[in-house]
Amino acid sequence: MKKRAIAAVVAGLAAAALGLTPGTASAADNDVLSASTTGASASLTVDWTGSESFTLRNVKLSDTSCDAHPVFFHVSVPGFQFPNHFNSAGCGTTTTWGSMPGSLTGGIHSLWLTVCRDTTFDNCSTSATSINPYN
Repeated sequence: MKKRAIAAVVAGLAAAALGLTPGTASAADNDVLSASTTGASASLTVDWTGSESFTLRNVKLSDTSCDAHPVFFHVSVPGFQFPNHFNSAGCGTTTTWGSMPGSLTGGIHSLWLTVCRDTTFDNCSTSATSINPYN
C-alpha cells in the first residue's frame, strides 16, 4: 500500500515537471503555420489563449513576385473567416504584425491560414490546421 502511494506521488511530480497538469495549455500547444502560393507567402504562430480566443504572433506576409499584384492573408475557423490583411508594398517586400488577438463567441475548435495573390481569380494556398487545446 505504501509503495502505491509513493508511486502515485512520484508519477504526479513527474507529470507536473513535464507540464502535464490537466486543463492547462503549454508552449507546445502553440503552432507555427505557413502557406505559400505563386507570388505570396505567409507565416505566423498561433497562441491559443482559451476555448474562444487566440493570439497570432510573428505574422509575416511576403510579396515574392514582381507582378504588380498585392498579396493578402486571412485566418479561418470552422464557419467563419477573419478579415483580410494586405501587403501592397510590392516586389520582394514583407509586411509584419507583432500581435493580433482574435476571438469568437461559442468556441473555436481549429484555425488555419490562407495566403493569396490578389488577382481576378485569386491564387491562394492554405496551411495545415491548428487544433485548439482548450476544447
